[in-house]
Amino acid sequence: MNMDHLFVNEQIDISNLPQADEVTWVPLNKKYLPISLLSTALFGLLLLSIFLVVNFVNTDMIEDNRIVFSVIGGVILLFVFILLISALGFKHKAYALREHDVLYKSGLIFRKTIALPFNRVQHSEINQGPIERKFNLASLEIFTAGGSQSDLTIPGLLNEDAQSMKAFIMEKASKHE
Repeated sequence: MNMDHLFVNEQIDISNLPQADEVTWVPLNKKYLPISLLSTALFGLLLLSIFLVVNFVNTDMIEDNRIVFSVIGGVILLFVFILLISALGFKHKAYALREHDVLYKSGLIFRKTIALPFNRVQHSEINQGPIERKFNLASLEIFTAGGSQSDLTIPGLLNEDAQSMKAFIMEKASKHE
């Protein structure tokens, strides 16, 4: 039996690993915050409008106006809370491109950092809604094999930066095929 092909799995000393704090994070573009807040507010307004229309069209649904006003007040308070959390959490959203991967961090209460190695990337897309287009912003979505949804979405990028990042990531991904 040839001993040169034995499986070896050495333990790594975690104190020698690079620290995540050494990454230079790039914050999302500041123009994205009002767009994000506006989108959330419009969604809340839409839900509230649907509730009001259904309530006024079908007056038998809820006969007690106190319940209607309580629901309206609750929905408004919920969306004010969501807007506040979104605004405070915005400063914790950032990304970084490294030689072998792309990183994205987010979260105010529950923090999350995603690292996506370029050798796993299948394709990427740039998306712009009408409001984002007006402010020259875009979202970069990065997909890996085996999924129909993106594995990583970086919103709030200047369109030019999103285009450059997409080209860079796809070039790196093609070298691993």
